[in-house]
Amino acid sequence: MRLIELFWKNNRGTVATDIAKAAAAIAFLSVIAANFVSSQTAGLDKGRLAQASLAASKRQPVDPMVTGSIGHIANESKLDPCALPR
Repeated sequence: MRLIELFWKNNRGTVATDIAKAAAAIAFLSVIAANFVSSQTAGLDKGRLAQASLAASKRQPVDPMVTGSIGHIANESKLDPCALPR
């Protein structure tokens, strides 16, 4: 509780220390949040990463992104700007 009181204490002329305290608090909360998120999402993509690493070890091309599933459709699309209605 004493730490919180020191943090909220209003002293004049301590702009640099206030900024340092705020930066330290933000950094601490960021580390805590990053650790929490990484622990919650650790096993979400293990199957896809295993497939990607297997394909890479066999020197086969692989697209590890989910959006790669529309790649063949995008490559087949032909856009002709002259054919667009105006």
